Amino acid sequence: MSLGDRLKQIRVNNNLSVRQLAQQVGVTASFIYQLEQNKVSPSFSTLKSIAAALDTNMSLLIEDELPEEWVIVRKENRKSIACESDDVKLEMLAFLGTRNKKMQPLVFNLEAGETKVDLPSFPGTHEDFIYILRGKVEVSVNNKKYVLEKDDAAYFIFDDPSSITNIGDERATGLWVVSPPGI
Repeated sequence: MSLGDRLKQIRVNNNLSVRQLAQQVGVTASFIYQLEQNKVSPSFSTLKSIAAALDTNMSLLIEDELPEEWVIVRKENRKSIACESDDVKLEMLAFLGTRNKKMQPLVFNLEAGETKVDLPSFPGTHEDFIYILRGKVEVSVNNKKYVLEKDDAAYFIFDDPSSITNIGDERATGLWVVSPPGI
């Protein structure tokens, strides 16, 4: 992917117009358009200013290949989120690299029995997707409860899930994705 393609994608992901980015960087909108079309090359200082305006680093804009840790989170590198119960494990899949992300994936593990996790609240308007990889859980949203089993999925647009309870006889594992993450 070229510098221009990456620049445009990151700019759009940041909800910035060409004019807004140009203003933040101190260049003309025409120059940003030309950069995105790979017709001109920026100076080092301009590239540095663009990266700062996009809340990223220059490597993301110019490297042919991103470092593996920006693309893959290995199991041993997951970051646990504190929960009140020892039976509950909620892990954030934190991808390295300074960049604005459109989603925050989390993996949850609930031991067999009545283990429950009160889900962290993400600020702002967002959507939640939950996919059950193993077991049987009950997801609470407002005053409604949804039972999900292995290979079931739920998508919440208007209301936030507040808790997930393992109601099965085995360990439950699921993937929870929040978009945008708001963190």
